[in-house]
Amino acid sequence: MAPESDLHFLRDIARIRAFELKLLDLFGEGKLFGTTHTCVGQEICAVALYAHIDPSRDAVFSNHRCHGHYLSYGGSMDGLLLELMGRVGGVCRGRGGSQHLCSGRFFSNGVQGSGMPMAAGYAYRIREEGRGGIVVVHIGDGTLGQGVVYETLNMASLLSLPLLVVLEHNGFAQSTDTATTTAGDCLHRFAGFGMESDRRPADDPVTLSEHLGKVVERVRSGRPFVQVLDTFRLKAHSKGDESRPEELVRSAWQRDYFQRRLAGGDPPARDAWEAAQESVKECVTRAEAAELQVLGQGVSAFAEPAEALFRSSEELLYGYGRQNPESLRVNEHLNRALDAMLNVSKDVVLIGEDLADPYGGAFKVTRGLSTKYPGRVLSTPISESAIVGFGNGVALAGGRPVVEIMFADFAALAADQLVNQAAKVFFMYAGAVCVPLTVRLVSGGYRGYGPTHSQSLEAWLCGIPGLKVVALSRRHDPAVLLSAVVLKDDNPVVFVENKSLYAKGPLAAAPKGFRYVPGGGHAKGEYPPLAFSTQPDRAADLTVVTYGGMTDMVEEAMLRLIVDEEVDFDYFILTQLHPLPAGMLADSVARTGRLLSVEEGVTGFGMGAELAASLVEDGRIGSFSCRRVGARPVPIPASQVQEQSVLPSREGIVQAMRVLLHPDR
Repeated sequence: MAPESDLHFLRDIARIRAFELKLLDLFGEGKLFGTTHTCVGQEICAVALYAHIDPSRDAVFSNHRCHGHYLSYGGSMDGLLLELMGRVGGVCRGRGGSQHLCSGRFFSNGVQGSGMPMAAGYAYRIREEGRGGIVVVHIGDGTLGQGVVYETLNMASLLSLPLLVVLEHNGFAQSTDTATTTAGDCLHRFAGFGMESDRRPADDPVTLSEHLGKVVERVRSGRPFVQVLDTFRLKAHSKGDESRPEELVRSAWQRDYFQRRLAGGDPPARDAWEAAQESVKECVTRAEAAELQVLGQGVSAFAEPAEALFRSSEELLYGYGRQNPESLRVNEHLNRALDAMLNVSKDVVLIGEDLADPYGGAFKVTRGLSTKYPGRVLSTPISESAIVGFGNGVALAGGRPVVEIMFADFAALAADQLVNQAAKVFFMYAGAVCVPLTVRLVSGGYRGYGPTHSQSLEAWLCGIPGLKVVALSRRHDPAVLLSAVVLKDDNPVVFVENKSLYAKGPLAAAPKGFRYVPGGGHAKGEYPPLAFSTQPDRAADLTVVTYGGMTDMVEEAMLRLIVDEEVDFDYFILTQLHPLPAGMLADSVARTGRLLSVEEGVTGFGMGAELAASLVEDGRIGSFSCRRVGARPVPIPASQVQEQSVLPSREGIVQAMRVLLHPDR
């Protein structure tokens, strides 16, 4: 008879394998759609490890080949199959499918390497909890080509995180032999980061589990570890896309631990297999009887805050009802806001490059904070993807991270973590978790920094479901706006700070010739625009909309026409760029019949384009005239005279206003 521990492993291996093979049958019968990546042949990697993982305190970040990890972690087989079949009761309500699962502290994702920085951020957070939890992240040998893997290994080693990286080395990345794509010995790569590692075959669950139990305890002590497990997947990469040599696969089947036990007539293996097949059969019967999961009309990509972000738009105005010293510059206001948040909430952590003292960030927004709050202001390597991914992990674990991207141009390096991870998590995991991540994006030109340090890329980040984009201006109260984003909003928010604002002070009074117009009703999770008018009691001549660093230039242009031509304006400064709140703006354009939008970025596919399209679709508005002012569609030059010819100018704004007001001239 096999020992009891062996029986336990046999049952778990049989259960996973029976489930995975049944999935392939269901695809062949046309009962599943999309794709799946089975772990047939790799089950030992999961069952040997998860005997030592505690779901109440340990977290897991898995990859596309995640079913065995999920089931070994304690996930429901019924919930998994219902998810794959798109039926009611699916673990993610049919939104995640085979690759994107969430249950408790288990998360899987289909983008190779993306889970690495998120796992590191989660590990940082649970280390701060002090409950002795660890984080397991699963990758394959093909993932060793991803740069974010090495960015994360560097951070994990530097921070001594309780992170266990499990590399299931099956020799192939989809159809490609990884020996042809991965140079050198992978263990040498990990050693380069000063990380302990080990490599061994996953061919005996009892022996491997004994070893992994020691590894897990080592990681619990606060030392990251990389475990390489040599294994082999016995089925195709996904469904039927097999291109490996037949003899190679046939030989692997003959060597497989569980298959050898079955072929040898081993009674415990046979009993485990028969019981697993029957269990899976019953699971399929229940799943087929369930109703299809539909996506309701009211389902949103955004989490709704527990409370309103603002009682009224007046709260957003700098100096409204408060005694704020205008002598402070915007960067100093932001610094004070971060200081206050770090003081009142242990959940807040600052992450970014060069944040620590004495430097205090490229624009001095974090000056003094690392000294005052040691361990909560993380000055990171130059690794934008890992930085944002780390923030995602901290947020998933219940923190409220604030990540600084030193220049907006560098957000392109973190696009996967913003677009494929942060923005999708709430919806993809059916609202089970939120990502209250704030990314401070330092945007804009007029400083002579050249093509790669001067762009306004916020429009590029708009339109992504689940990602909010909010912009600061001199008319906003920096502390109030940033605090609402960080402490109240449960969504990932890109907080746009135009670098031209930092050396200026906020403006408490309304623009010359204008009165503030109190905002109407706005949604609980919305950041309303600031509205001003020269004649709030009657229709103005022109509606002007802008945001961020453009306000000074726009207000100077409006003042010229107020003085020279007695033009009346409705003037809006957007706070939230995405989703774009167009209610008050639509009312104004319906009265004026003219719209001018001004943005520092290029106008193509920008804020003005989206605003105009929204207003055209609004049934309350008839025809109206429209002009957009923005940057010319070329990279921003370093030369001052050339930069000025590319970016918006006061004269260009005045000219656009006159074209709208006097189209026949």
